[in-house]
Amino acid sequence: MIGQNVKIGANCVIGPNCIIEDGSIIGDNAHFKNNVTVHNDVIIGNDVIIGSGTVVGSEGFGNFRNKNASWDHHYHLGTVIIENRVSIGSNVTIDRGTFEETVIGSGVIIDNLVHIAHNVVIGENTAIAAKVGIAGSCTIGKRNMIGGMVGIIDHIKTADDVIISVKSTVNKDIKEPGVFTGFMPISSHSRWKRIAFWISKLDKIVKFINIKNF
Repeated sequence: MIGQNVKIGANCVIGPNCIIEDGSIIGDNAHFKNNVTVHNDVIIGNDVIIGSGTVVGSEGFGNFRNKNASWDHHYHLGTVIIENRVSIGSNVTIDRGTFEETVIGSGVIIDNLVHIAHNVVIGENTAIAAKVGIAGSCTIGKRNMIGGMVGIIDHIKTADDVIISVKSTVNKDIKEPGVFTGFMPISSHSRWKRIAFWISKLDKIVKFINIKNF
């Protein structure tokens, strides 16, 4: 199903049961497997591969509580821009921006079952493994490698050339290149904050009390 005012470039392959909604633009040499949904006004570059069941341009998870303590939905009026040579796996969801764009940079590769929320910007040539969740308004640097089942909370920024270990939780900005790991057993939030504080200070504590051969 192809909507109105859609532009599709040369040499594209659009699989069975795909939906491309009004106003979307697709570049040359795109290959969409079956059951791909591209919502309205999405922009997709050249040489983009999208796996089966993936949804691009869905509504973001923007909700707020009203005076009755029930949830009202905040509509997202932005779009998604996918640049050139991007490969996206199966059953991935990429939400549209709230007012601006969610951007997937050139050369990015995304595994199956990844969720990318509204207003996220993924730097070029980044690799994202399966079951990663990136919350709203994050900016991921160029050439990052994000391991499977990583969770990145909202408004996080990472530097270029960052590697994040499998199952890590990223709850603060990563400001320099390197390999980063972050996970702890679940506990009450207040207890978790106390434990995390002291763990982050262990090297300084050791130096302070001068324990040898630690």
